[in-house]
Amino acid sequence: MSLHSETVVTLERLVDSFTKQEPRKTISPSVLCLGWTVNTQQESLPRPSILADPGLVIPQGNSVKFICTSPSEYDMFRLEKHSTYIMNKKNDFPPKKQAIFQLGPVNEDTAGSYQCLYQKGYMWSPRSEPLELKVTNEDVPHTSDPVPGVTSVPTLQSYKVWNGVRMALAGVVFLVLGAIIGEALYNQ
Repeated sequence: MSLHSETVVTLERLVDSFTKQEPRKTISPSVLCLGWTVNTQQESLPRPSILADPGLVIPQGNSVKFICTSPSEYDMFRLEKHSTYIMNKKNDFPPKKQAIFQLGPVNEDTAGSYQCLYQKGYMWSPRSEPLELKVTNEDVPHTSDPVPGVTSVPTLQSYKVWNGVRMALAGVVFLVLGAIIGEALYNQ
């Protein structure tokens, strides 16, 4: 028995219990189901977007990154090819809104229609618009900025490097301030 038919049976029992107690009040199970469906639809998640880096045409043997972006935080992103599961990526660093899936080296079997969707709590978003990936045997020239608005995606390693630079700079500032305060105290 499916969840929908179990819900209808439960609602029919609920309606029967109301009608036995108060014969004047009757509620149709279809009306209750309609209300339940409307509430579910009002809580739906927005559709994510998907981009391919370095582009939609990839030479055989190279790699491609799919960048999936949600309008809000997510718990998990899923990449699909022809509506079939390829891989999931959990959000280990909230409030992240992007997931990056790397495929490669690509071959003719990698070509096809890709979509992504995300999970927030117990709900899944609708699938993104499909992205058609083509794999060629030829070299494809790449521009320095293959996707408008997306230059490069920072990695965990680059965050560590920049955090180290910031900490070193903060140390230098504290050292200079200490020297200034020490000199002021010495001159008094």
